[in-house]
Amino acid sequence: MTPERYRKVGEIYHAALGVDADKRAAFLESACAADAELRREVESLINSHEQAEDFIDAPALTVAVELLAAEKPDTLIGQTIARYRVLSLAGVGGMGRVYVAEDTALGRRVALKLLPEYLTHDRNQVQRFHQEARAASALNHPNILTVYEVGEISGAKFIATEYVDGQTLRVRMLLGELDLREAVDIAKQVAAALVAAHAIGIVHRDIKPENVMLRADGYAKVLDFGLAKLTQNLPELSPAAESKTVLKTTPGMVMGTVAYMSPEQARGKEVDGRTDIWSLGVVLYEMLTGSVPFTGETSSDVLAAILKAEPPPLAQYTETPEELQRIAHKCLEKNRAERYQTAKDLLIDLRRLKHRLEVGAEVGRSKKSLPRRGSGVATSGNPVISSRLSTVGLTRNRTLILITLIGILMTAGLVYGLFFFRNPSTPALQSEIKSLAVLPLKSLNREARDDYLGLGIADTIIGKVSQVGELTVRPTSAVRKYADQEMDSLEAARQLQVDSVLDGNFLHAGDKLRVSVNLLRVRDGASLWAESFDMRFTDIFAIQDKVSQEITARLRLKLSTTEQARLAKRHTTNPEAYSYYTKAMYHFSKRVFSGYSQEETDAAIDLLKKAIELDPNYALAHADLGYAYAWIADFKQGGPGLIADAKGELRVAERLDPQLAEVHVARSFIDFTHYEDWQLEAAIQEARMAEQLDPSIPNDMLATLYYHVGLDEQAVKEFQLAMEQDPTSELLKRSSVTRLSLLARPDEWLALNQKLFNRGPDIRYYLEKRMLKEAAPLIEQEYTKHPDEPESRRDKALLLALQGKHREAQAAVPRIVEKLRRDKAYHHFTYDIARIYALADKSEEALKWLRITANEGFPCYTLFARDAFLDPIRKDPAFIQFMVEMKTRWEGYRREFG
Repeated sequence: MTPERYRKVGEIYHAALGVDADKRAAFLESACAADAELRREVESLINSHEQAEDFIDAPALTVAVELLAAEKPDTLIGQTIARYRVLSLAGVGGMGRVYVAEDTALGRRVALKLLPEYLTHDRNQVQRFHQEARAASALNHPNILTVYEVGEISGAKFIATEYVDGQTLRVRMLLGELDLREAVDIAKQVAAALVAAHAIGIVHRDIKPENVMLRADGYAKVLDFGLAKLTQNLPELSPAAESKTVLKTTPGMVMGTVAYMSPEQARGKEVDGRTDIWSLGVVLYEMLTGSVPFTGETSSDVLAAILKAEPPPLAQYTETPEELQRIAHKCLEKNRAERYQTAKDLLIDLRRLKHRLEVGAEVGRSKKSLPRRGSGVATSGNPVISSRLSTVGLTRNRTLILITLIGILMTAGLVYGLFFFRNPSTPALQSEIKSLAVLPLKSLNREARDDYLGLGIADTIIGKVSQVGELTVRPTSAVRKYADQEMDSLEAARQLQVDSVLDGNFLHAGDKLRVSVNLLRVRDGASLWAESFDMRFTDIFAIQDKVSQEITARLRLKLSTTEQARLAKRHTTNPEAYSYYTKAMYHFSKRVFSGYSQEETDAAIDLLKKAIELDPNYALAHADLGYAYAWIADFKQGGPGLIADAKGELRVAERLDPQLAEVHVARSFIDFTHYEDWQLEAAIQEARMAEQLDPSIPNDMLATLYYHVGLDEQAVKEFQLAMEQDPTSELLKRSSVTRLSLLARPDEWLALNQKLFNRGPDIRYYLEKRMLKEAAPLIEQEYTKHPDEPESRRDKALLLALQGKHREAQAAVPRIVEKLRRDKAYHHFTYDIARIYALADKSEEALKWLRITANEGFPCYTLFARDAFLDPIRKDPAFIQFMVEMKTRWEGYRREFG
């Protein structure tokens, strides 16, 4: 194509874009006259423009670039652009040419994408190029293609991105190499990428197998944000942007790849993050079945199916867990209000399912390979028949396979038996050891007062090894108390109910560090591994890596590629910053609740700031600083200003490390405060995300949230999981008992209190059981000791109400709440005040306090429904209406989180 010809194409093309769509055909007929080829070229450009407005990876003007590329020999190979030496041409497409190049400064391969010369003269296109490039470069996430640089040299604009050596998901599916666990893992990684993109207001809009690259090490990379749109204006990218922020597109414009379009996308309507969720649902369905859920002979037929048809059930193609079928179905809800509302919610469910598959809950299903894919299966073949033929083939050989396997197992068992009995000192097999405790290392120089370092080393090892799904590792909160105790390690291990224990000591003098560790089997005290390290303090991270790797090796744990990467992960490479961080967490672990000094938390904040000064990219320090700020604001003082500081630190932490569970623990805490108007749904979602990102983090917050919204079964389950993680935790035990007390379940409370603490009835039990003679002397005794405490005032008022002394009971209400307005437990006291008025049959006042209770973070419908203290007002129409509202709200929680 000659320059003159191109200019003519461009002039007509740009003029046509300014003409109304219904008048465009007449305009082109006039402008192109009898030149049919000219009209074809212009219409191709317009077509491309309507499918992709943006530049990165998929801009408009596709046809012109391909024509130019076909006519011009490539002269760039071997040349250097900026610091990038061009090695080869990777491909030509709508964005121009893509080269494989070498970054001569850093010695790494990159993908070099060049903006076509003709676009450099279009100010709007250049501005869009920079805006979209900056948006993509903001997506710092392991599952998203990384943009290294956006630059210009000699008038040529380029983007240097990460070079991904692998194959697309489409190729992988055609090769038939996916099994169930792989499919779930890939979907999980893509969902994680979407969480990161949506968090800064970017919606992809073209999720499909061609845009997912699979590296050899198991990582999935989401490519091609060419159709992506920003949900807010650059340059002020808001890290807190919601994925449901609406995108404005031209009415009627259909953008994306047809088979993976959402219904709203197919209609050309406004789209948001839920469109990406739909597309990922289509990809997940295709990975599991070999076919997209909506097919047709033409694009119009496919769009019609997307809008009207229901996809064939997954069970028709292949055996899949019910939970996976539910996830896929929820992604593909045509009404986006019924779809997953955020990618984060989808990620939580995928992580939970993946964990179950890995630990064996779905072992039989997860090991079954998915059907092989052929080029016709995805769109036109009959995958049901193909699947059944494969099943028939497998069935014919089943007997032979079983006989062979049995023979192999018998031989292996015989060999092992001979070997084991000839070698009685052989270390325990993996099956013998399912749990581990890493005790704080003891300092050999007590005068140095550096015990915090021994706890810090243990905490880091715990964080690394706990990422291995096969092993239950006691959290730091479970072993922290042993830092201050002189106790035999095997005895500590028995208290912690583990099969193995790592103990050790260290000596830190100047820049020298000596660390000695010993891995013991608890059953017989046998040492599985022992070693000493003499290094400089700056090598402390190497010691932690070595110990973590040896533990997994000695316990014969099999690590996936992802687990290996987690094991090697370091939160900082600055030893001094690490030292400050470990000191900070030593103090923060001693924090207290309202009514006590905030000295420990203040010390932690100062130390975390010092750690961040030394390493501004220390994501974990940013996350815990955010949590510390929030703790002070909620339990002490500081108000909205500190909450804003906390959110800022958490945004930084998430940008630096999108997979950091501690970010979500802190956000859950913040959402469940009056500063955020008690956003219970958000708090639960954040707590669930934390649990999925790192199951080793003690997450009793999730159990607490569940019981506050009346999801009793889920609360019990989460408390049990937390107790399994940390069976020695006094805090967890007290929380579990307190929950039953506050939920008006006195008999269950008494049984658990006796089991955990060997204690009998108390004031609350007697009040709930209306044993007033037993309660009265205890209440009077407590009130005499602590007349100003809200608890003693509340108990006395409840006793008066149960005794029928309603006027005296109600007169005590103002004094109960005078110190509690901003207390975390405020809603529990307001509930008891509602009970006081209900016992007096004062429905209006009781309802007032019940609504306060629900609005202040305690909408516990199940409690309201069963509490006998509320019986006097149950027939009041206003109370009935209130209960209908509460039940509706509760059913919503149950649908979302049940």
